[in-house]
Amino acid sequence: MNGAQRGARDGRAPDAASEEEAAHVDSGVTAAGRKVPPGGCGREAFHKLYAPGKDSVDLLLAFGLASEAHERSERDSRVVAVLAAWSACMEKSGYGGIRTPYDVVEEAGLADDKGGPRAVTAARADVACKSEVNLVGVRAAVEKAYQERLVEEHAETLALYGRQREARFRLAASVA
Repeated sequence: MNGAQRGARDGRAPDAASEEEAAHVDSGVTAAGRKVPPGGCGREAFHKLYAPGKDSVDLLLAFGLASEAHERSERDSRVVAVLAAWSACMEKSGYGGIRTPYDVVEEAGLADDKGGPRAVTAARADVACKSEVNLVGVRAAVEKAYQERLVEEHAETLALYGRQREARFRLAASVA
């Protein structure tokens, strides 16, 4: 049962952020004479594995921090400068108006011929320009610096995340 309740807002029963909170929330739904947990049985399983207490760290914390580091690095002046240098190099190679390596296929009109001779020529120019301006090295170094900064800023939460992840693995293994 998914916890749906007629007349409930958006057709959903009340929910809780953790198993601890769910213990104090009445879904108002019964099935076969038993109370359905807030959010339904699937949400109950989620709470048991991923959010047993109020201090549970979001399972996607590490992914979120990695994404944040990537986004910050994209706006960093060093990355902006190296992308401009790459773009200028590509222009000298006959591929003007391309701002980032992600735009090569579309901007060079290669969408229908990704493996043909024109695409191979464009790829060679792309790789040569990346090498010439050290795009990969600069980009990796800048993103790594942002990652390290975020790890330092969130060290305590990441340590808690690690402990909770191990506990989740043990719990999941015990139910399997």
